Amino acid sequence: MTELSDTEQRGVPEDEETSRRLIDGLSNHAVFMLDDDGCITTWPEPARGLYGYDSTEVLGHELTMLFADASTNTSLTDVLDNATESSHEAAGTHCRADGSEFWATMTLTPLRNDVLHGYAVVSHDTTAKRREREHLERQNDRLKEFTDILAHDLRSPLAVIEGNLEVYRETNEESRLETISETTARMETLVDDLLKVANHGSAVTDPERVDTDTIVETAWEGTGGQSPEAVLKAEPIGPIRGDEARLCQLFENLFRNTVDHCDSDVTVGVGPIDSGFYVEDDGPGIPETVSDSVFDHGVTTSDDGTGYGLSIVRTIVNAHGWDVSVSEGATGGARFEITGIENLSRPGPL
Repeated sequence: MTELSDTEQRGVPEDEETSRRLIDGLSNHAVFMLDDDGCITTWPEPARGLYGYDSTEVLGHELTMLFADASTNTSLTDVLDNATESSHEAAGTHCRADGSEFWATMTLTPLRNDVLHGYAVVSHDTTAKRREREHLERQNDRLKEFTDILAHDLRSPLAVIEGNLEVYRETNEESRLETISETTARMETLVDDLLKVANHGSAVTDPERVDTDTIVETAWEGTGGQSPEAVLKAEPIGPIRGDEARLCQLFENLFRNTVDHCDSDVTVGVGPIDSGFYVEDDGPGIPETVSDSVFDHGVTTSDDGTGYGLSIVRTIVNAHGWDVSVSEGATGGARFEITGIENLSRPGPL
C-alpha cells in the first residue's frame, strides 16, 4: 500500500505546494500573477506583507494601482508591451496601503503557451539597496571633488614656493625666504580647511539632541569674541537634532567669515526663524560678483582667505539634510539662513 504525503492527502500536487511554500518564504519580495490585460489575479501572503493590501482590495485591479503616482510612472500598456516576448525589469516608487512609499524593482515574465495567458510578477523592495548606491555615488563625487581641489588649489602656492626658491638660490634675497614661509603657512591653512571639508561631508546618520544656544556661545568665544569691539546679539534658538561638533564648526565659520570681512565693531545677530535659524551681520554684505557662488569651494574676496569657510558651512548643512541661503540683511550686511531643520519649533522633547 502506497503512503500518501500530507499535500497529496489534501489534494494539492507536491510541486504546487512546494512552489507555494517557496513564494510564502520570500522576504521583501512579492510574487503574484496578472492576466493578459495586466489585472492582478493572485495575491499571496508575501504580497500582502510587502504592500499591505488585502486580496479583496487588489484582485481584478490593474498593476498600476501599486505605483505611487500613476501619472509619473510608465503606463500599464508600456510595461506590458515590454514584457510581451521576454522578461522585463522596471524600477520605480511604489505605494503601500497605508500611504507609505518605497523603491521597488519589478520583473514581469510573460506566460505563454502559443498565446499570451498573463504575466508572473516578482516585486522586490530595493529601497535600502538604492540608498546604499546613492550614498556610494555621493562618496565618489566628494572624493573626485576633493582630488580636484587638491590638484587646483595646491598648485598655485607650490609654484610660488618653487619660483621664490629658485630666485633665492641665485640672489640670496632674504625676502624670498619670508615669502616662502608665508606661502607655506597658507598651504597649511588650506590643507586644514580641505580636511574639514572631507571630514564634515559624510551624512549625519545618528543626530543627537543638542543645545544650540550653548553652541552659539562657544563658537563666538573662539571667533568673534576675540575681537573686543565685536558684539553678539543672540536670541534663543532652542534645542535641535544634529551633530554637536559639526554644528559648532558651522557657527564658528559663519562668525569667522563675519569678523574677517567686516569692521572690528561689527554686530552679529543670531536667532530662530521658521524651521531653522539665521546669522546676520551689519557689515558690507556679499559682493554681487560672488553672491551666486559664495558657497563654492575656493571662492573668497579676501587676499588672506582660502575660500573654504562658507564651503565648509554648506558641507555641514548638506550632511544634515538642511538648506542654506544668503541674502542682504536689514542693515545691508550678510544674512545666512539655515532651514529644513525638523522639530525646531515644536514644544517638548525632540
